[in-house]
Amino acid sequence: MSKQKYIRVAIADDHIMMRKGAVSLLNSFEGVEVVLEADNGDMLIKQLKETKKIPDICILDISMPVLNGFETILELKYNWPEMKCLVLSMHNNEFSILRMIKSGANGYLLKASPPEELYAALMSIYKKGYYDSELVSSSIFQVVEAKFKNKELLPKITDKELEFLAFCCSELNYKEIAAKMKLSVRTVEGYRDNLFDKLQVNTRIGLVMFAINTGLLSLELATDLMTAAANRH
Repeated sequence: MSKQKYIRVAIADDHIMMRKGAVSLLNSFEGVEVVLEADNGDMLIKQLKETKKIPDICILDISMPVLNGFETILELKYNWPEMKCLVLSMHNNEFSILRMIKSGANGYLLKASPPEELYAALMSIYKKGYYDSELVSSSIFQVVEAKFKNKELLPKITDKELEFLAFCCSELNYKEIAAKMKLSVRTVEGYRDNLFDKLQVNTRIGLVMFAINTGLLSLELATDLMTAAANRH
């Protein structure tokens, strides 16, 4: 497992019973040691600034008072960029997942996940830097890490496909996107499938992550494209 005997873990979760149960479970894993626990992100950061045992991996909930998971991970990555983060949340929606991965999370698990998956996630993040799961595929982490900027290396994306990508950044479902673009659902799904093939991803999260991280689609451009489509007669 490397020269270090234990993987040092910190956990932030405002649900005391959930956190205490998780701490007990984590400490029961071979080669894992919980070195910090906190009620929220603010408390976690304060403890990190005072400790000499910097964790290898921080486990974060999203819905926390004072400093939530979205805000906390930005602080963690700014102050301790080498430290890995595993999100453990009840939120099973692509926008929460996308935002956390974009902010630097190395894995995303649901609280309903079995203990063996939590252990597998910790081992994978410690050894490989990310956890490839049903929620988030390894290709997404690779895109985030690479941060491609050379558009000449990208496959050709049509104007309509780019417009569709912009709507993928919204909370609209595919039927609603089709209505906004004044196209059939089948046509929109065709754009999706073409982009899956061109960009070598297989989820909507993957499409958005690829588009933004390659510079193919900025958030500003996405807003402009969606506005133009909404004003189209």
